[in-house]
Amino acid sequence: MRISQPRHVPDAPPLSTRTTAGRSTALAVISGDDIYEDLFTAASVLQTALTDEGFATRTSLGTAPLDGAADADVIVLYTALGRFTAEQREGLARAVHGGCGLVALHSTTVLASPPDQLDEADRLLAELIGSRYVSHGPLPHESRFGVRLDPGHEVTAGIAPFEVTHEHYRLATAADVRVIAWRETDAGAEPLVHVRQYGDGRVCYIQLGHDLRIWGEPAVRLLVRRAARWACRPDREGD
Repeated sequence: MRISQPRHVPDAPPLSTRTTAGRSTALAVISGDDIYEDLFTAASVLQTALTDEGFATRTSLGTAPLDGAADADVIVLYTALGRFTAEQREGLARAVHGGCGLVALHSTTVLASPPDQLDEADRLLAELIGSRYVSHGPLPHESRFGVRLDPGHEVTAGIAPFEVTHEHYRLATAADVRVIAWRETDAGAEPLVHVRQYGDGRVCYIQLGHDLRIWGEPAVRLLVRRAARWACRPDREGD
């Protein structure tokens, strides 16, 4: 099943309004229930990783911080059924369409409304990211597997294949996404990282991020740093 193509949204403010003392700004928004996802570890790791990458970083828990999406150069979004309003997600879409970068992590693609009856807020998020969670697939829902990477994309170039223990996601993806990391399964390649363009903005989705074990993997932290830098579009800074 494919995701529909993104609709046009008005432009966001120019990127020159989203800098702090000459540094690119990152906003990490973590929202939802930590029963199934280790959101607190993710918040700590993201703060450190983005700061180490050179971003002036703000990490916020809850749904209200998404209202400030247009004030960042890149937004890192990790939700576990966090309920944003349609207006908040429209604001996020406008910011990305205008050039703000977006990195979405793990369960952000798990939507609360049924696939055949997506509410407006969920539909907006699925169209923006370019994918949505369908299922864990057949048992077991977690395993040790190898991560293969596209050497031709700047997010994944130079990162050697590595192994992780992680839960499985089957995704419905938009036709325009480029898969740059994946795992091999009996049913074919399962996307782990994909990228796309949304207006003037760049979007990267990283399926990894379930718990402390994955955040302890240096290659995963490097992927997040690379994704944020790529999505930030440094070539547009000061435009």
